[in-house]
Amino acid sequence: MYKIKAVSAMEKIMTYDTFDTYASIKALRGLKGERISFQIQIGFFSEGEEKYARQRGFYTLRSPLRPYAHISRVGDIPVALAAYSERSCEDYISKAPGFFPDVLYPLAAKELFYWNCYSPTALMVTIDIPKDMEAGCYPLYFTFTQDNGKKHSLKVEIQIENLAIKENDLLFTQWLHCDSIADFHGAKMMSKKHWKQIENYIKTAARTGITMLLTPLFTPPLDTAIGAERPTMQLIGVKKSGETYTFDFSLLEKWVALCRQYGIQYFELSHLFTQWGVAYCPKILVEIEGKQVKEFGWHTDAMGAAYQNFLSQFLPALTKKLRAMGIAEKCYFHISDEPKSTREGDYENYLAAKNFIKPYIEGFKLIDALSNIEFFENGLIDIPVCKTNGLEPFLEADIKERWCYYCCSQGQEVSNRFLAMPSYRTRILGAQLFLYDMVGFLHWGYNFYYSEHSHYKINPYASADGMMTWPAGDPFSVYPYKDGAIESIRTVIFYQALQDRMLLKMLAEKIGLEEAKKWVHQQAEMTLTFKQYPRNKEFLETLHDKIIDRLIHE
Repeated sequence: MYKIKAVSAMEKIMTYDTFDTYASIKALRGLKGERISFQIQIGFFSEGEEKYARQRGFYTLRSPLRPYAHISRVGDIPVALAAYSERSCEDYISKAPGFFPDVLYPLAAKELFYWNCYSPTALMVTIDIPKDMEAGCYPLYFTFTQDNGKKHSLKVEIQIENLAIKENDLLFTQWLHCDSIADFHGAKMMSKKHWKQIENYIKTAARTGITMLLTPLFTPPLDTAIGAERPTMQLIGVKKSGETYTFDFSLLEKWVALCRQYGIQYFELSHLFTQWGVAYCPKILVEIEGKQVKEFGWHTDAMGAAYQNFLSQFLPALTKKLRAMGIAEKCYFHISDEPKSTREGDYENYLAAKNFIKPYIEGFKLIDALSNIEFFENGLIDIPVCKTNGLEPFLEADIKERWCYYCCSQGQEVSNRFLAMPSYRTRILGAQLFLYDMVGFLHWGYNFYYSEHSHYKINPYASADGMMTWPAGDPFSVYPYKDGAIESIRTVIFYQALQDRMLLKMLAEKIGLEEAKKWVHQQAEMTLTFKQYPRNKEFLETLHDKIIDRLIHE
C-alpha cells in the first residue's frame, strides 16, 4: 500500500529518504498573481509482496485552479562534483557524489508514470494564480490511480488573499547560449528550426523570472579556449567594401521581437572584447566580395587599428538602431567579463577599451562582472556586477545601480543554486537583494551544455558539473527537452526568491524602506547579510506569510 502527502517545494527528497522524513502540509496561501509551489510525495509504507513491485498509474486533479496548475515529475541527476572542497562549507545536503533531485519532467493528467518502494517519488506542483481571481479558499483534489485500480486521494487548499503581487522588477539575466541549443537539439545554427528552439528557450526563461537576455550581436567571447571557437551565433550582418562597413540589423530586430513577445524587455549586449584580459576580439564574420570571412577573432588585437576602425563604424550604427527601435534605455553594453587588476594587462587593456568606446556609447549603460573595486573607483565601469562573497567594499561605495552575481566560486556561506545545496540557500537571495538595494542579478549558467572552455559537448542529464569542472548546477538551470527547455527544482525556488523580494518591496512601500529592513532583521533574529542568515526553510516560509499578514492588515 502506498502513502501520499503534500510537502514543501523547498524539500529535496533524496533517494535514501524515508516517507516520514518530511513534514506534510495541508494548505498554502498567496496573493493574486503569485505562483504557489509545493510537492507531492508518494511512498510505500507497509510490508507484503506489493513492496517488491513497481507501480504504474496516473493522476487527476479537480479544482477551479486546475487551468493554472503545472505538474511535473521530479527526476534525479547524477552529481560527480557537488562542491569545491576549498570553496565550500558544511551547509550542503551532501558533498559526496550521488544522485540529487532536480529536473522537472512535465506530467499531464492521466499520463502514466511509475512509483515504487525503492526510492521516493515526488511531483512538483506550481499554481499561477490569475491576478483577477477572486479571493477565497480553493481546494485541489488529487486522485492517483494505480494500474490495479487502487486509488489514493490528496487534498490541498490554497488561500488566495484579496491583494495582487506587483510585477517582478529585478533586472535578472542568465546567459542564454544559442549554440548549446543547436548542438544538443541537432539543429543548424540560425536555421528556421533553431530559431523555433531559441524561442522555446526564451519562453521558459521568461517563466523562470528572467527579465534581461544576453543578446549575441556577435558570437559571445565567453568560456572559449584561446585559439578555439564556438559555433557562430551572430545577429549582425556585416559587409565590407574597402575600409567601409555596412550593417544588417534584421536578425537583431527578430531577436528583440521574440524577447518582447514573452515579456523580456531588457537586453544585455554581448561583450565587445574577449574574457579574462580584454586582449582580443570576438569572432566576427564579414562578407567581403561575396564571401564570409572571419575578419576578427583570436588573431586580431583588441586595440589594433583594424578593430578600432570597425568599432568606430559599428557602434554609431548600432546605437542609432537601438534608439530607433525604442530600446536604448533598456540596453546594457559589456566590455569584457571578469577582468582582474591583479592579472597582468587586465587593468590597462580594460582602461584602453573603455576610453575608446566611451564616445560611441554616450547615454548607454556599461556593465561587467568583476571582483576588484578599483575598476569602479577609477571610473572604468559605470555598473559593476560584484560577486556575492566579496560585496563589502562595493556596498560602501556610492553606486547608483547595484548589481551582484554568483557562479562556481560562491559555494561558501553565500546563496547559490548548486544541486547539492538545500533550497533555502537558493531562496534566501530574494531577501538579501531587497535588504541591500540590488537592482540587478546575473548568473552565467542558464543552458551551458559544454565542458570548460567549450572543448566539447556534454549531456546535462549525465553531467551537471561540466565533466567535473564546476559544482553541479552552476552551468545550467534548465534542461533540454524535445524542442525546448524544461525547468528544475532550482528555477522554482529561485522564482520564489524573486517573489519574496517583491513582497518585501510592497511592504516597504507601506511601512517605509528602513522600517521594512529593520523588521526583516528582527524576524531573522540577526543582522541578515549575504553570508549570515537563518539556515532553515521555516524562516523563509514563515516570513512569506508574515509579510502577507502585514500587507493585508496594516
